[in-house]
Amino acid sequence: MRFAVNYSTPLGDLIRESAVKVDLLKCPEWNGIVNAARPIGRVYIHYDISIGTGSIQSLNFGLIERFLRTTDTPHLNIHLSNHPHCEADNSTNRKIMLQHWKEDIASLRAAFPDVKIVAENLPWHEFLPQLKMAADPDLIRMAIEEYDLGLLLDLSHAQISAQALGIDYQDYVSRLPLDRLSELHITGIRDYAGFPTDHFGLQPQDWQVVKWASRQIELRAWQEPEIVAFEYGGVGDVFSWRTEHQVLLEQVPLLYEIFGEN
Repeated sequence: MRFAVNYSTPLGDLIRESAVKVDLLKCPEWNGIVNAARPIGRVYIHYDISIGTGSIQSLNFGLIERFLRTTDTPHLNIHLSNHPHCEADNSTNRKIMLQHWKEDIASLRAAFPDVKIVAENLPWHEFLPQLKMAADPDLIRMAIEEYDLGLLLDLSHAQISAQALGIDYQDYVSRLPLDRLSELHITGIRDYAGFPTDHFGLQPQDWQVVKWASRQIELRAWQEPEIVAFEYGGVGDVFSWRTEHQVLLEQVPLLYEIFGEN
């Protein structure tokens, strides 16, 4: 099990100062960010690949292959998504969405036949109506098992979806194929612009979730993941405004003690 954190300039500074330690730097498939992160530590790529949206054929397959070959990326991640045209949750649209997932996975397997594929659960709430079906834990389990995928469990996404569905997040997670857990993502959740938003630092209630997840791995109730990633911080307009030096300094060492190679 290796511990990763989103690459950011503040994180890079702390690593150079030996103030924090990570096993991997998590980067998007952007040459500029990867090139900035490489001198600091081992890099792995989290790809922006959504299946079920009709976007597979527009992917840069050459770029994906190059990063799989030249970084410490152990698998190809995908996001279980859905097309807005299939927004209504009914049996017909469920069949359409699952067929789109099957076809997109087949396309990726044809392009990368020897690479393990892991599927991430996306969050559903009222502002993302097209993701209601895609966030159904029973559909996620069925797809992962039927298409022989690994599970990339995003705990914050699971909590957001569970809240929208009106169920306990532990019940939601228990319905996923945890015997196929390959990667685990953790972040803090806060209310922002009227709805729950992830990629913040960990608050006390978030630490409770982290400790619960760690305990499940320790007890072997879940398969031990290859990577546990703290998806905090980053580069660009989406992430830089919520990247705080002090949060990294305080929380990365605590998380490394739990999930790092040590």
